[in-house]
Amino acid sequence: MNKILPALIFTFAHFIVHAQQYEKGPYTVSQLAPGVTRIEDANKQNPSGVHFGADGKPAGLNNCSDMYLIQGKDKVLLIDLSNFITWDTTAITSLRSIVSSIRGNRPLYIAVTHFHGDHTGMLPAFKNDPSVRFWIQPQEFEGRNIFPEERLITLPQNPTLDLGGGFIIESFELPGHTDHSMLYFLKGKNLVFTGDGLGSGNGVWIFSYNGFNQYRTSVDRLISYVKDPSHHVDASKLLIYPGHYWQKREKPNLPFQYVLDMKTLIGKIKDGSAETEPVTFNPYLNTNFRYGSAVITWNKDDAARFSGSK
Repeated sequence: MNKILPALIFTFAHFIVHAQQYEKGPYTVSQLAPGVTRIEDANKQNPSGVHFGADGKPAGLNNCSDMYLIQGKDKVLLIDLSNFITWDTTAITSLRSIVSSIRGNRPLYIAVTHFHGDHTGMLPAFKNDPSVRFWIQPQEFEGRNIFPEERLITLPQNPTLDLGGGFIIESFELPGHTDHSMLYFLKGKNLVFTGDGLGSGNGVWIFSYNGFNQYRTSVDRLISYVKDPSHHVDASKLLIYPGHYWQKREKPNLPFQYVLDMKTLIGKIKDGSAETEPVTFNPYLNTNFRYGSAVITWNKDDAARFSGSK
């Protein structure tokens, strides 16, 4: 019996791990918590991040994006729609199958954190499904007209979405990366889904001087929101799930300290003491500013302008 028991324990643990993570088409599906599933557009064939050749040099990149499926008793919410997948022809059918297997007969709602294509790419999988409704910040998508108007629920007129069974989603607008980026808190469960609004642990990209001013105000508002007891967030337990989960790299998770480090970093950019390194994303995004766990990818000249401002 003593020899059998460890084998049984190993087999059971192995079963649990594999039951919580699996691949379907171009996607890897992972259970993060009861009722919370992450869907990443990467698999063993095309894993997340930088790919290296036999010579050890970079040979490709899958800057995969993440979707989060929240299951309430009465409704299901899918947050973000990742990249449009062209490297696997089953992408649309695979994604619909994954969502359907979890959703069951419950109504499906979709929220999108911001308008960038790596978070709206798989809209074709759901756009023409009459059973799907979209919970959207209308100013973020003004002039784009990509969602069916007859199935829109708009923010901020509808700031919360009750999925049933204690799964309530509270929205929070965080301008900076875009003018109306959204975060979604799972009320009372210390989870927040942030798209690119806070970055993914590898730099929040800020595309203008005005965007940086928006972002620094947003970070202050977010800290106040988390610390307000009426929002039922335990800052010591809060976990941040970003739009590009792989970019957090060696970090085991992104806690609230990540937001506090962002605030400190903004102060250091202001007084000119932030650690910097040059980057080459594009002519404007030319510098990483670092402090602690926080990175802001911005423009060196605009940072100097901000540092000299009153």
